[in-house]
Amino acid sequence: MSLGVPMLHRDEAIPLHKASLVKENAPAVGLGIASSSKWTPRNDTLLMILASFTAIDKTYPSRNVLSGAAGAIKEGDRIALLGINGSGKTTLLEILAGRINPDMGSVEIPNAVRRGYLAQTIEISGDDILFDYVLSGLERLLSIKRRIEEIHDLLPQDSHNTSLLGELGTLQKVFEASGGYNLESRAADILRGLGFADSDFGMKVVELSGGQRNRAALARTLIAAPELFLLDEPTNHLDISGLEFLESYMRGFSGGILYVSHDRAFIQKTATAIWELTLGRIAVYPGNYENYVVEREKRLEILSKTFEAQREFIAKTEDFIRRNIYGQKTRQAQSRRKMLSKLERLERPPGTADVAHIRFSGAERSTRIVVQCQKASFAYNSIPILHDLDFEIERGDRIGLVGPNGSGKTTLINLITGKLAPQNGKLELGRKLTIGYYDQLTENLNPNSTPLQTIWDIRPELNEGQVRAYLAKFLFRGEDVFRQVDSFSGGEQSRLALGRLIATAPNFLVLDEPTNHLDIPSREALEAALAEFEGTILCVSHDRYFLDNFAEKIFALENGTVRIYLGDFSEYRDKILAAQEIVKPQVSKAKTQEAPSKPREKRINPIIIQKLDSEIASLEKKIVETEDTLTASESSSDWQHLAGLLNERDRLYDELERLYQKKNELLG
Repeated sequence: MSLGVPMLHRDEAIPLHKASLVKENAPAVGLGIASSSKWTPRNDTLLMILASFTAIDKTYPSRNVLSGAAGAIKEGDRIALLGINGSGKTTLLEILAGRINPDMGSVEIPNAVRRGYLAQTIEISGDDILFDYVLSGLERLLSIKRRIEEIHDLLPQDSHNTSLLGELGTLQKVFEASGGYNLESRAADILRGLGFADSDFGMKVVELSGGQRNRAALARTLIAAPELFLLDEPTNHLDISGLEFLESYMRGFSGGILYVSHDRAFIQKTATAIWELTLGRIAVYPGNYENYVVEREKRLEILSKTFEAQREFIAKTEDFIRRNIYGQKTRQAQSRRKMLSKLERLERPPGTADVAHIRFSGAERSTRIVVQCQKASFAYNSIPILHDLDFEIERGDRIGLVGPNGSGKTTLINLITGKLAPQNGKLELGRKLTIGYYDQLTENLNPNSTPLQTIWDIRPELNEGQVRAYLAKFLFRGEDVFRQVDSFSGGEQSRLALGRLIATAPNFLVLDEPTNHLDIPSREALEAALAEFEGTILCVSHDRYFLDNFAEKIFALENGTVRIYLGDFSEYRDKILAAQEIVKPQVSKAKTQEAPSKPREKRINPIIIQKLDSEIASLEKKIVETEDTLTASESSSDWQHLAGLLNERDRLYDELERLYQKKNELLG
């Protein structure tokens, strides 16, 4: 089976509720990443479990990726699967999709649940045009359509054939209930939403670029609308409007979704829960990304304290054994040694050990004007791409370059880096510039080289130990420094490309989608490095969270030219929304002069308030008691008791906050 074909199990039946899987009144697409509402829990009691798995193990020759992983996906779940590169996210999706089998454990998926799997790597063959390729995601429905057409052709010669008439009636009911009569419009809407123009619909799929193939495969998966989506990096190669379309689609989908993504703004807008895959197991965090960040910090604090408490307990016990094994307390020492041998050792909580340490070294100071562009234009084969480019980039500018796919962003970068020259006007670079160019396709890397040789080519004066120490900052350690570049994953190649770029000591960074394939810890490390970088930055990105964290100015490619907006991405989008806002018709003067109706006085039930106050007082007393017990137990070697106290304290505080919020809502 081709990796590019989104897999749908149980194709032999089309569910009658199929057309209703995407809600008609889906929430409007949000544009500002800071305006998301706070997550609130839902009632899962009556929701169908679409997939569950227990004690899943999976080992490859080089490493163990899953170890006792367990979880369940219900109707309405939109679960973001997070983890560092290589943690086993794709492996888990492939197991749930039926592509591979676990070494141990069980997977339970009801027969009525169809799965739609989108692979991260897309391979497409054949002569299908784009529109037909997307429609082929509904092959069973298309076969029903063809059979209906066949029966219509047969009936004029056999109009009293009750068998044909009965079959036609049944097929038409299934076809209509499954949304068959608007197949073409659904396909067109999805393709447009993912950034394809109508003129692209007739292109052969094999002639599409890699990014376009990814979007085509995503469109083919979405139109099939199975009960359970399994999506591996669906946001790759989507521009901002495509991301917003996918967000809206997913929020309106009533089935279940498990997806891998490192786009924090996308996760914030879509996730109802987050699964973090660490050390082969899944930690579950209900809610969106912001809730995950807060709750993960609390969880790691508890894990760290319990780990340190156990480690201290083990050290004290081992010291007692050493001092008393041959003395008067031999029996006690032997008993404690036996106890230690049975003790389940806690694993060190995940920390920063596996996060890339990205830092730009000092570089020569450039002239004040880094790029000066006046009335420049460029065309491919007489087709205008960019025109009337008129802008300056000054030393220290931190610019986010945004625009739809195909708007000319890469062309503008090629003009600035000197790969292309403007056909009209002028584009001049300042002096004392060292340009560090990051290519999203990592074409600056030699696929047949190694990480060690890649850095040596840039810094030949370094010895092997220095190069290995440098590569370790980008998580290339041990034998990895001798591996061939093309054997690494996309995320690993991205880290190596960043390492190569930093080794050139640039003072002008030109970055084309630098966060592609990077996991969230690596993105955060890059953001921190850019915050300390003293040079100039021009960065193409569709990562809204990333843009908000570094950009101070937005260059927006609109209709072939650059428009400049001061501020970060969210401020830019706010300005766009304000400019697009349609002025509502003025209401009639008579209506505006009508006296406003007197607001109804809010009635408050004093019994409810009294009950809440009593519950709050009781909780506050319990919190004080728990804090006192916790203080008294800090020196205890009973790490399990300590962990229980910490959990109880956090639970009480959460409950207290909920009661106060409820009281404030009642009091208005």
